[in-house]
Amino acid sequence: MDSFPSEPRERVNPVYNDNKLKLGVFGLNGPGTVMTTHPDRFLPTWQASLAVAKACDAAGLEAIVPYSRWKPFGGAGHITGVTLDTFAWAAAVSASTSYSGVFATVHAHAVHPLVAAKQGATIDQISGGRFALNLVVGFYLPEIATFGIDPGSKDDRYDFGEEWVAALKRLWTEDAEVDVEGRYVRIEGGVSTPKPVQKPSPPIMNAGSSDRGRQLAGRYCDIAFVVSQTEDPAKIAEQVASYKTFARETYGRDLQVWGYGLVVQRASREEAEADLRSFVTEYADVEAVDEFARYMFGAQLPEEKLSALRPTIASGGSMQLCGTATDIADKLEMMSACGMDGVLLTFVDYQAGSRSFINAVLPLLEQRGLRAPHVAKEAAE
Repeated sequence: MDSFPSEPRERVNPVYNDNKLKLGVFGLNGPGTVMTTHPDRFLPTWQASLAVAKACDAAGLEAIVPYSRWKPFGGAGHITGVTLDTFAWAAAVSASTSYSGVFATVHAHAVHPLVAAKQGATIDQISGGRFALNLVVGFYLPEIATFGIDPGSKDDRYDFGEEWVAALKRLWTEDAEVDVEGRYVRIEGGVSTPKPVQKPSPPIMNAGSSDRGRQLAGRYCDIAFVVSQTEDPAKIAEQVASYKTFARETYGRDLQVWGYGLVVQRASREEAEADLRSFVTEYADVEAVDEFARYMFGAQLPEEKLSALRPTIASGGSMQLCGTATDIADKLEMMSACGMDGVLLTFVDYQAGSRSFINAVLPLLEQRGLRAPHVAKEAAE
C-alpha cells in the first residue's frame, strides 16, 4: 500500500512561515477569556465556532487555538465551563480548513500520552500536517481534582508534565515499542501509528511563566505563550529576550515566543475604550471573576483589593488591543518590535470582531511589512 504522508513541519505548518508577525485566534471553542455578561458575548455553538475558524483560515492567520476547561468558574452550569472538546473540535476544524495551524489544548492530567499521541497524529493526518498541541500542566487545581488526582506541588506538576511530554514525543517519533517507567507516567510496549505527517513531530506550545515553566518549554516545546504584565516596550522586550536566551543557552533550542491580546476595535479610540469598560466593569461576570480572584490571591482577599482587580481579571489579563484599526496595528507592531514572533487574539464577539480585524487591521500590518498578503486556498469540504 502507499505510505502515509510525511513532510518537514517547516514546509506544511504555517506557524513556521516567513511572516515577521504571526497571528492566531484563541478561545473560540468556548465563550472566550473575557468574563463578561455583555449581550455581545460569543456563544460557542459548533456552527458559530466553525464560521470564525474558516474566516481566519481564509485570511491566512497562522494559528487557531482552543482552550480546555473541565471545571467552570462560578459554579456548576456557569457559562465559563461551556467549551467544546479540543481534540474533537480540532479534528472537525482541520477537515473544514486548508491553511491555518489547528491546535488542540490538553490538560496532561486528563489524557494519557498514549491517547494524546494517537489523537494528535490522527488530526495531523486529517489536516495534512497542520496540527499543533497546546500543553497545560496545572493552571486551575480544582480541575485536576475532578479527575480524582492529587495535583501535588508546583514542582510535582511540572515533573509530571515533563514526563508526559517526553513520552508523547517518543511515541510520535520512535518506530520501536516505547517503554516508560517514570514516577508519574508508565507505558509498557506502547505503539502509536500512524505517525504524524510533520517531522520530527507537531509543534507544542506551553504557557509556563515560572522558572519551572520556562524549563519545560525550553526543553520540550516549540512555542512559549506569554502573558505580558506590562505595556512598557522595554519590559516586554526583556521578557521575550530572556525566554529565548534561556532556551538557547540552556538547551540549545530556538523557541518562538507568542503574546496574547484582547481586541476591541471601533471607529474611534474613545468608543473602543468605552466599550471595553462596559465589558469588564458594567457587565463584568462578578461571580466568575470573584471565584477566580479568590483562587489566585486567597479566599480572604479584601473587598477593596478585589474591586481593583476585577476589570483586569474580567479582561482575561491580556494585552488590550483597544481603539481604531490603526491603534491596534500600532500595538501589534510594538509587540513585534519587542521580539514576539506571534500574537493570539481574543474577542468578546468573535464573529464581528474577527471580521473587522481581518478587513481593517490585516491590510495595515501588510503595508508595514509585518505580514505578506495571503492568497486563500480553496476551502476544504
